[in-house]
Amino acid sequence: MTDRIVCSCVICPQCGTWVVIRAQTEFELEKSKIKMCCPGPECGKEFEFDRAETRVFELPLLLFERRYFYRSELQEAQR
Repeated sequence: MTDRIVCSCVICPQCGTWVVIRAQTEFELEKSKIKMCCPGPECGKEFEFDRAETRVFELPLLLFERRYFYRSELQEAQR
């Protein structure tokens, strides 16, 4: 079984790619919205999101290091 990492993710509103949020320390506690730039191929959209919009996923190390993934890749990784 490959190594897996539990992390928070948010979906890019432009391309639909799930983006890995690097660490909880990136959340600025005094701000209600967090800014992020999509690392997805040919996207790069900068967007804001609330902490409530995030979901927690258990990702294979490869997807975690890449910093983005598509929902279908999670289904393939679980097989």
